[in-house]
Amino acid sequence: MQMVTPPALRQPILATWGQPLGLCLILFMLSYTIGVVQPIMPPLVREFNSSVGYVQSALVLMSLVTASFTPTAENLSRRLGRRRVLAIALGFFALGLIVIILSPDVGLFTLGLAGCTGIAGAVLMSAPVAMMDVLYPSELTQRYGLVALAIAGVLGALVGSITGGVMAFDFSWRWAFAFELGLIPIIWWLVRSIAVPAPAQTRSIDWLGGLLSVAGFGFTLVGLSLASELGWWQPRGRSQILNVALTPLGISVAPVLIAAGLICLGILVFWERARLRQGEPSLLRLGVFNRRIYTLGLTIGTLHTMTTVGVQFNLFQFIPTVVGLNPVQTAIAVMPFTIAQLAVLLMLVKQRPQVPPRYLLQAGLLVKSVGIAMLVTAVRPPVSSLRLLPALVIMGAGTGLFTTYITSLTFADTLKDQKVEARGVYRPFQNLGASLGRGILGTLLVSSASYKIVDGIVAELGQSVDPAVRRNAVRSLQVAIQTLRRSDRRDLFTQLPDSVQPALNGILQTAAIEAMQSTLLVILALCLLCLGLSFLLPKTVKTIEAPIE
Repeated sequence: MQMVTPPALRQPILATWGQPLGLCLILFMLSYTIGVVQPIMPPLVREFNSSVGYVQSALVLMSLVTASFTPTAENLSRRLGRRRVLAIALGFFALGLIVIILSPDVGLFTLGLAGCTGIAGAVLMSAPVAMMDVLYPSELTQRYGLVALAIAGVLGALVGSITGGVMAFDFSWRWAFAFELGLIPIIWWLVRSIAVPAPAQTRSIDWLGGLLSVAGFGFTLVGLSLASELGWWQPRGRSQILNVALTPLGISVAPVLIAAGLICLGILVFWERARLRQGEPSLLRLGVFNRRIYTLGLTIGTLHTMTTVGVQFNLFQFIPTVVGLNPVQTAIAVMPFTIAQLAVLLMLVKQRPQVPPRYLLQAGLLVKSVGIAMLVTAVRPPVSSLRLLPALVIMGAGTGLFTTYITSLTFADTLKDQKVEARGVYRPFQNLGASLGRGILGTLLVSSASYKIVDGIVAELGQSVDPAVRRNAVRSLQVAIQTLRRSDRRDLFTQLPDSVQPALNGILQTAAIEAMQSTLLVILALCLLCLGLSFLLPKTVKTIEAPIE
């Protein structure tokens, strides 16, 4: 008797899985774009004769632009048709990549990254979620599809962190972005046939409100990002970039940017109140931001992402210096954190929790806090990848538990027709948290280590040093740590007097370990802050949402 294979099982693999694969590739590409910037930063900064602060600011602006324009992008997708807007966004993203690849300076690099890819990302963040809902209408299969999107995002950042350094140092940092250009036609070919709802009339768009929000938050956060480099009030470092003075009125540009941002936010409030009085849609009152629980969950999730990326970023700075591994070996050493996170996420996705989700989320934060405390102990000498492994696994397990339920609690009072917009806003805010984790917590580690190294060398010399000379030495060392290869830094230290050389390795090791421990304690405090804020979230939810990370 001949067995008959059902028609569904005779379909080619691409016919069955091609469309969801294309949607996953969209989020993979976006996460890769953000994840690849960190490992390519040293050669990028050297080639542009720029600084880490400016590149970090570009990442912050990209996340802000994406988050600010996501509600507008969702409105346009419903009005003009999701497939048409997605095609335009993919083209605009490709344009941004081309600008990045061809950019001769940090200004055009920022335009490509924060401008073109940031605006395109507003569509590309929300489109996969909406189209996955069309492909899998049932609740269970829809959750599996959304989990696949979350995993694609994690894998994109992981691949970016591993391959970026190889491409940057063995070829050119520009090749790290050129790789993505090949993904865009593949993505469009896979998703072009997905059925989408017909265009529909939607609310009018508050363009000015969106621009004011980008300017307000953008100027404020960029000012905070650059303050440690350019000075909080007294100017320091370079005096201009791209023929733009960085010392207006004789002070640092950082407080000027912060003040400009606060002024834009003030104008935004008055503008939105005027729209409300006239009966027009308001950016601040429409959508998900008027949901208290959503805003609280968004804040907790962003802070959590800041701590997670801060730990990972600092490990990528710490391990090569203390353990002596290259970028690829370092990525492999840190990988148990991601593996544990994905394992917990996949283990829990099929199960309906038997206890309130808030308790599980809080358990995840507690487990992660224990992992961070273990990591503080593990970075004591002698440091090795094997010694770091238990702490990384515990932290990854806690992160996976938190990630599984934070989305459900954040969306607890969000309306059904706001889910796509809510997810579209949530993800770029996590990218913003990642940028702040690299910018603030990474700078904290490098600055602390630089001060300790300079003070250790001065103590070994047995000489007094003028405070201005000390500050300049610390600033130069910060730049060297963030832009030079390990071998180049070693050559730099060989120029020190012979009397310092016997104690130099001990000074460097002690400074790196103490700075790492201090930074980890700050990260632990932020994690406990998330735990405290989580008590304001609801205990239970009606629907278990698929995680976003």
